[in-house]
Amino acid sequence: MTRFRFDLAEWFSDNADQVRSDLVGYFGGVEPTFTGRWFEEFAVIGDPNRFEASDLLAVEALSVTVPTEAAASLLIANSERFNSLLKQIPREQNLWEVSRSDVSVGSAAGNLHAELRTLAGIGWVVAGKLMAAKRPKLIPILDNEVNNYLQPPKGRFWLALHDELSESSRRQIISDVCRVVSPRVSLLRRIDVALWRAAKRWPRN
Repeated sequence: MTRFRFDLAEWFSDNADQVRSDLVGYFGGVEPTFTGRWFEEFAVIGDPNRFEASDLLAVEALSVTVPTEAAASLLIANSERFNSLLKQIPREQNLWEVSRSDVSVGSAAGNLHAELRTLAGIGWVVAGKLMAAKRPKLIPILDNEVNNYLQPPKGRFWLALHDELSESSRRQIISDVCRVVSPRVSLLRRIDVALWRAAKRWPRN
């Protein structure tokens, strides 16, 4: 079954040298510097079961912002509405270690993503980055550029990547290519950065 525009494990294998160079450049602070290298540092500051101000800094490092009114609702006025769902989402497990139902429509993760999108100024990209800040091993980041480059099934990116990484041989290929990064950075984040940097070079029609 084709999950993306191209075979993901094969892509990582074929582009191994470029991926390693991109990852070292991104996380190593080599010029030009990427503010996204601080995402993990900001994300681990707060309580994993509550959205906190450090999470806003984390997503800002990824070049998106949470509007003030949305931030006030998320952190103060309606915090329990969001935190109650967050607490239901697996915390320590990797994406490939949970069942498909944990990342499907109707799951706590799916419901939280939908709830975040009800906040003014929060679209699917920012909602996903907020969730990745709280569950970096479980929720993969997807933005418009990577979406266009990878072309996952609409609304099923989490499931498609879950299925891809659940195949141990394919996951091992990808993991081996990405070993140049500190283990504190999740495999999902390494995949995201590798694809994002490739997407930035991808010729537009």
